[in-house]
Amino acid sequence: MTHERVIPAAAAPARDGLELSVTRLDGPVADRLLLGAGAGAVILALGPEVGKFIFIHGKLAIESAGGADGRAFVDEVARWLDLELAPASEGDAAESGAASAASTTWVRLGQGEDPFGVSWDSFKLFFSLGGRYAEVFLRLSGDGKRAQLIEKWSDYRETLVEILERLLAPAPPRKVQKRREAVQGPGGEMLFGVQGVFELAIPGGWLLTEQQGHWRLADPADERMIEFSCIRLPPLPPDAPDVAARLRSVIADSEYAASASPIATFERGGAAFAWSEHWFLSDDTNHPERARRPARGRWLLASNAWVQVLVTSCFWEEDFGVATAGWDSVVASLRLRGRAETPLTPDQQA
Repeated sequence: MTHERVIPAAAAPARDGLELSVTRLDGPVADRLLLGAGAGAVILALGPEVGKFIFIHGKLAIESAGGADGRAFVDEVARWLDLELAPASEGDAAESGAASAASTTWVRLGQGEDPFGVSWDSFKLFFSLGGRYAEVFLRLSGDGKRAQLIEKWSDYRETLVEILERLLAPAPPRKVQKRREAVQGPGGEMLFGVQGVFELAIPGGWLLTEQQGHWRLADPADERMIEFSCIRLPPLPPDAPDVAARLRSVIADSEYAASASPIATFERGGAAFAWSEHWFLSDDTNHPERARRPARGRWLLASNAWVQVLVTSCFWEEDFGVATAGWDSVVASLRLRGRAETPLTPDQQA
């Protein structure tokens, strides 16, 4: 019986990786790649094969694509790994000669497919500088249009960023640290969140309670309400419905579909948002003797590759100003965390 060898770096879901733009550059001997992430860009050169011990391997070179591109690239790698870089201390000096002192190599692992049939050519990159050492996977799509970094081991996170900071930034190296959680909302509000999943601000004076399967925010008079819930998403195929389509499905199943406004969308912090509102007449449960009166409701769906949050609200039309201020506070502060996963161990990614 034969078993097909699985290449973990190729088989990982696309959401696990840091997506990179890729352009192949002309070079006399090395396979040179211009890799972009956010505002950053680097040139990665996979030197000629120098030998084979189980896998083909060779020398690796990495340099900034120019100007501040290298440092911006390091910022993107740090953000992907849930890290951040603090400014260098006054008096810190640039570490000259880091590139010449570093040992950087590549190993070609082979080709494989991810869960949705995308073919990847996978490499393992090795970085060593002084007492620091790290490994990371690089994979290139079979059509040459995509590239991704894939994490090898969570213990390599800080050292990988430290090495790249020294190789790609000529200024004094910044200090790598865990990304700090915000302690206040944009208006100084108290924050609430689920670690590694999401966070949002509690509007001033509003009360938070946990209900079955969701959380509820209400003003002291219990006249205005915001509720929210979250789910962790499985890896989604490329043709999965986008956030607007998912919200459209929520609205279609609602009794208020007929009065729903057109869906508006925006993006922030690596997440996509879609929202709509609707109008209706409602009984006043706090004052059942009163006649039905105009009310308004809202839906908002926010999602990244890992997490989806649904936010709903309802309030009396006459309370539009106060209710909208509370809604805006929640929506403006809502942040979804990436990489909502258990840290990798060495045997999970070979």
